[in-house]
Amino acid sequence: MSASGPELRVLVLAPTGRDGELTCEVLGGAGITAHRCASSQELARELEAGAGAVLLTAEGVGAGEGALERLLATQEPWSDLPVVLAVDRGSAQGGDVPLARLERAGTLTVLERPIRVMTLVSVLRSALRARTRQYELRDLLVQLRTNVAHLGAERVVRERFVALLAHDLRGPLSVVSTSANLLAARPQSVLERPELAIRVQRAAQRMERMIRDLLDANRIQAGGRLVITPARCDLVAVVMEALSDLDDAGRSRVRTSLPDRLEGVWAAEELRRAVWNLLSNALKYGPAETEVTVQARPVGDGVEIAFHNEGPAIPAEEQLRIFEPFGRARGAAAAASGWGLGLTLVRGCAEAHGGDLVLTSTPELGTTFTLRLPRRPAQY
Repeated sequence: MSASGPELRVLVLAPTGRDGELTCEVLGGAGITAHRCASSQELARELEAGAGAVLLTAEGVGAGEGALERLLATQEPWSDLPVVLAVDRGSAQGGDVPLARLERAGTLTVLERPIRVMTLVSVLRSALRARTRQYELRDLLVQLRTNVAHLGAERVVRERFVALLAHDLRGPLSVVSTSANLLAARPQSVLERPELAIRVQRAAQRMERMIRDLLDANRIQAGGRLVITPARCDLVAVVMEALSDLDDAGRSRVRTSLPDRLEGVWAAEELRRAVWNLLSNALKYGPAETEVTVQARPVGDGVEIAFHNEGPAIPAEEQLRIFEPFGRARGAAAAASGWGLGLTLVRGCAEAHGGDLVLTSTPELGTTFTLRLPRRPAQY
């Protein structure tokens, strides 16, 4: 956020005769943007829009009845608005001009009239340079506050992540530990109870998926892309495989509209993970009594597959945040547990293939995520 035009203009308050108008003309000729204020009230309004400096006469100070001092006293900590005061010769040390109050309120430069044009222009240019540095300080403070806020948000995310990681890993680790203890105590149970080995295998695969999701999300957040190895595959088969991973209750709510085949050159495993995430999200955030629809079709030189549910609309201001790692809409955060990595990985998968992920969400139509893919990634 750099200083804009209004923030580097000179506001002129000279209520006597044509002093203000003539002064603005002189400053304009020297390349300094100036705005004449007819009253202290107008000066106060214009200060709200920003100013690089204020030029006023003793008459202007008197007409304001302390308004300028009050405005200066309420400046932001970074701000020290330069004020140039033109007084009659001999009155700079006292009289009716409240010099002491103005000096306490801000940066004050006093010039005795008559003022040479060169002197006035030089003083105001110096004031505007000082004001520009103040705006640079303002921008640094804004950036600092933003960084502090991000650090605070990241701390919350880290704490939440550690809690979720501990919770989610506890399940498969418990399966592995219990099964391993049984096998160690009775090695022959491998033949008697082959399901123990299957349980260990599934638990290990689940932990492997968690670690892979975290690594991939970290790569995406750092500005990288998923590493994929595309090969010819059938998107319809990928969708059906992801459907088979759902439980019976989930599968019963899904209605599909799919062609017999949709072939292309894609990374089947990454696509399966993306489809599964979109399916599980649609089921999770749609009302339990409603259906989730999945439609796939060829579009031009590519394909698209849409996942629709009747859940609450995602507010427009949150529709970008939900694609960030550990991000989700406020309502979604309350509705379900999870790491908030699913949509990050889906979008990463789409971009790695040269495609994109499009979200539409309204109270009337519900929520639809559409995954669009070219038939073949450009780099392959």
